[in-house]
Amino acid sequence: MVVEVTLPKLSDSHDESFITFWHVSEGDAVEKGATLVEVQTEKAVSEIHAPESGTVKEIKKKRGDTAKVGEVLAVIAVETFAPDGGDPQTEIKITPRVKKLAKELGVDWSTVTPTGANGKITEDDIRRAASAGKQRTPQKTFVAAPSVRKFAREQNVSLEEITPSGKNGRILKSDIEAALSVRQQKATDEAAASVEIVKKQESREKVRRVPLTGIRKAIAQAMVRSTRTIPQVTHFGEADATRLVQHRRRIQPLAEQQGVKLTYLAYVVKALAAVLKKYPMLNASLDEEREEIVIHEFIHIGFAVDTDRGLLVPVIRDADQKSLFQIAKEIEELTAKARAGTIQAVEMSGGTCTVSNIGSANGSWFTPIIHYPQSCLLGIGKVEKKPVVVDDSIEIASVMPLSLTYDHRLIDGMMAQHALNECQTYLSEPDWLLVM
Repeated sequence: MVVEVTLPKLSDSHDESFITFWHVSEGDAVEKGATLVEVQTEKAVSEIHAPESGTVKEIKKKRGDTAKVGEVLAVIAVETFAPDGGDPQTEIKITPRVKKLAKELGVDWSTVTPTGANGKITEDDIRRAASAGKQRTPQKTFVAAPSVRKFAREQNVSLEEITPSGKNGRILKSDIEAALSVRQQKATDEAAASVEIVKKQESREKVRRVPLTGIRKAIAQAMVRSTRTIPQVTHFGEADATRLVQHRRRIQPLAEQQGVKLTYLAYVVKALAAVLKKYPMLNASLDEEREEIVIHEFIHIGFAVDTDRGLLVPVIRDADQKSLFQIAKEIEELTAKARAGTIQAVEMSGGTCTVSNIGSANGSWFTPIIHYPQSCLLGIGKVEKKPVVVDDSIEIASVMPLSLTYDHRLIDGMMAQHALNECQTYLSEPDWLLVM
């Protein structure tokens, strides 16, 4: 019996995944629940596990391929046993010892005619099949310890590239290191050759092409879809952050005692959650196919994180029900996961609104693009001191730039401005956030 392993739906807005790494090869035996392959969906890496124990018969999607939801990634031959009195020709029995022998001799045991009692394949059956040469040549298999496979995966090295030096064709860690050395030398040579070409190139029209894949491709598709679909308008404002700065400085020691890194972003998420509760249309989305407005009863706020692999958007679920410290703790944990590349797709899905912070990059106002299919996105800039007018006099105050982009199909300008004003008020009076 064979079982097809298909790509499940791992993202709310994308139906495709990028195959990043196979943990198994054709001919490998796998246990139920074992990791088969890693796929990159939208902006996160997810693992696909074996639904049953058996042998990997065929890998349909290779590393670097793109698969759609429902497409077959691999086929697993599942061992089955005939009940007493059953037809031995329809079921195959084989012991682990005989299966190991078949693998060593390069025999596809599932196609061997059994001669043992009750339809069992014997060692003689395997040896006869090997000597007669009646079995097709199996796909290349790789013998390597789990630690070596992990090291290869971390170094982005495919076992297909490796020439094994261990006993019985076993791949060693030193083989991986040797391949890395060859790769580095090749890269150095190619770089030197490229420099030489540039020196000799008289035309300035020479270009270098890089494949648009992985996270960068997902971001590009998401941005194009958002701008093509949603008529977007941005309002700008400033929040008087004087009390916010003082409040953060005052309670930061308490946060540190509890192991919490308190950032301005935590205050913004808390304030935005209160605004979304008062203005539910900002927490909505438009189902274009059914021509319905979907107003979410829950508030899940995403926040953009800049990583070396691209922009990721973790989600704080039920942000309106969490304290300031709880939100700050989640921001710290999710940010660390995103930058380490360990964040899961489920931790980046289901967002109803998003915050984008360019303050850490010394930025102020900008026109953020809505995270489709949400209806708005709040951008924040750096908190800095500026002269402001207070009761006909000029004072120095800390201010935070705010940029609210919204879907004009669902939200009118007056509503958007009222919501932005409300957000400014909460950030100007942070004590209010502690009672929410």
